[in-house]
Amino acid sequence: MTNTYHATPYDVSASGFYFSNYEEYIAKAKNHKNDYGDVIDEVEIQFIDGDNYQLFNALGINQANLEQWFNRFEQLDGDDFIKAVYLAEYTGADMSDILDNLDDVSLFEGTATEFAEEYINDCGLLSELPENLRYYFDVEAFARDMVLGGDITEVEIMNTHYIVWGH
Repeated sequence: MTNTYHATPYDVSASGFYFSNYEEYIAKAKNHKNDYGDVIDEVEIQFIDGDNYQLFNALGINQANLEQWFNRFEQLDGDDFIKAVYLAEYTGADMSDILDNLDDVSLFEGTATEFAEEYINDCGLLSELPENLRYYFDVEAFARDMVLGGDITEVEIMNTHYIVWGH
């Protein structure tokens, strides 16, 4: 799906324009004028329609970084998209560092309790306990302690819950 953007002039005597890529933006911006024939220099870039609005907003896209958005970020999808949103929105990472740090972020789709259950099973944490005692282990408390201790971070991105660790 192609994203749609709008350049909204700060000049109240001018109307804005829609665009979907950087070349289209440059072509329209170059000849964009207000009602008095003056060239419009400053616009607010707005995300109108598409799939990656959360990353667009998290990065604070504007005229100064619009080209970088189109060249490096707009086409991100899947886990890289989620990781980029996490780095921008939850850690405040700079645009110039985000793509270099994607591999440092590990994702789990689900809640902290679901992550803790899988972690316990994968590590065999309870396998040393007799089976009748395993039922007394409080997975929810363990998950809560992992969150409070900073071992994992719960985030919601695009209406989906994720657990992030390793960053």
